[in-house]
Amino acid sequence: MKPVFVFIVGFTGLLMVLKRENFTGNSIANVLTLLGVFWLDLKCYFGLGNIFPYIFILALFLLYEVFYSFLVGNKIINSKGLIVVYGIMISIENVLVLASKNFQFFRFYPNESVFSILLAGQLLFIIPTLKRFYKEKNSNKIFPYIFIIFCYFILFYTKGRAGILGFTVGLLFLNYHFLKSKISILIIGATISCLMLALINVKSDSSNGRLLIYKVVYTQLEPKELFLGIGYGNFRAQYNLFQAVYFSKKSISNDEALLAGNTIYMYNDPLQLVIEIGLLGLAILIVGTIYFFRCLRRDYLSLIDKPILFGAYLSIVCIVVSSFFSFPFQMIGILIHFVLCIAVIASYHQKESSKQQFLNENKYQVIGKITLLVTSICLLFFGYQSFLFYQKANETVLLSNTGFRKKAINNYCELYNDFIKDGDLMYNYADELTKVNQLDSAIIVLNETMKYRYDDKCALLMGNLLLEKKQFSEAEKQFIQVVYLDPKLFGNRQVLFQFYYEAKQWNKALYWGNSILNLKVKIPSKTVENIKIETKRRLIEIQTLEK
Repeated sequence: MKPVFVFIVGFTGLLMVLKRENFTGNSIANVLTLLGVFWLDLKCYFGLGNIFPYIFILALFLLYEVFYSFLVGNKIINSKGLIVVYGIMISIENVLVLASKNFQFFRFYPNESVFSILLAGQLLFIIPTLKRFYKEKNSNKIFPYIFIIFCYFILFYTKGRAGILGFTVGLLFLNYHFLKSKISILIIGATISCLMLALINVKSDSSNGRLLIYKVVYTQLEPKELFLGIGYGNFRAQYNLFQAVYFSKKSISNDEALLAGNTIYMYNDPLQLVIEIGLLGLAILIVGTIYFFRCLRRDYLSLIDKPILFGAYLSIVCIVVSSFFSFPFQMIGILIHFVLCIAVIASYHQKESSKQQFLNENKYQVIGKITLLVTSICLLFFGYQSFLFYQKANETVLLSNTGFRKKAINNYCELYNDFIKDGDLMYNYADELTKVNQLDSAIIVLNETMKYRYDDKCALLMGNLLLEKKQFSEAEKQFIQVVYLDPKLFGNRQVLFQFYYEAKQWNKALYWGNSILNLKVKIPSKTVENIKIETKRRLIEIQTLEK
């Protein structure tokens, strides 16, 4: 959640309210947004958990309203200008990605796979316009094909399988007139299947890791959670707990354990939505799919004459297809482009049906303006507050790193009591309290942290805190969790082995010591080598003591 993004959206929306008169839109959506603002106010006032996922949804809806009002207010969209802007954006993004690879202080898009989805969506957005432009000018007909080959070159350079697949499906949709015969459909289906198999085999470990995530979720979700969900935005905390339970009942000395890790996303956004909010999420997906195909059916025959609209459809198809294999809907840059595409489609519909809605236009304008005004003010407030929050958080981390521990703890305390909840910051606070021996306070903060972030680091810190308080049985449970949360790490197993070694529980120490020696090395390193050497030495010592 980027506070600057929220603030900019709120400020832009406020300017649009003041300067434009044609705020229309779906009245039901506007009413739902007003209810959402009211719900946010309640959550903020009563401190009901983390509100930022909901603020993010509001920001995106307002962004849609801004794009929509702009497109409706300008009856003739400057296609050339829009394409030039996108061309410049794509060029700048690629330069920044190249800089990110060569200079560590650049962090434009650290995940190349997700960046490929953004790039694929943007490229598909401009392709219909370029195709029409060269057709009208009777220019070199081979240029569009050269451009598409160039697009694939860039996408393969990013190594983003989801982006490549989404781009390919979008290209097939671009040439939808070829889909009239059954043979064509079979050929296209075979092409997509072969491409998927090839992309899966390129990074087989990554593909198997995602299958493990699905398997863990499927086996650990309770029936109630299937219907109601685990809570919006709670996947990161809940999944690692599911994974720990899963591996506690399985062998952790097999290849499957090497695929585990601290997972933040499910790599399948539609499925993650259903898991987080249950049947409501499924209903949203069904309604969204039906609405998309209804719009597509209405615009199907006129897409060639409307390249911007065509590009919007292609981008949505690309991003949605990619979302089944990655997490594009968790990224602000991709979401902004996605919202623009939805607004483009809605604006074209508005133009076509504006005569029918003329009598109700004023009512929609009033509802739209009120919604936009209230939402803009709320987002300005939340954006400003979150900016101050994270600015103070950065200062606090700097104070901690430079040794001003007392001041850092005071700052962490203030941030901890703020309505914004950040799991990483709360973990830092608990760690800082541990360093000054405030163990009870650290345990309280860490228990709260685990509602927003639950991983092996949290379990390890909790285990050490309980060990300091001589609560050995509880500490043992936490150290076991450390192993099951990420069983591929040698350091995690060493922690449990060390605990049993110092407690002189030789049988358990022998078991976990041997598990370290038998664990396959995924990435060789000096650290792993040292852990194995030290473990061997201690195992020999234990065997000598037993004799």
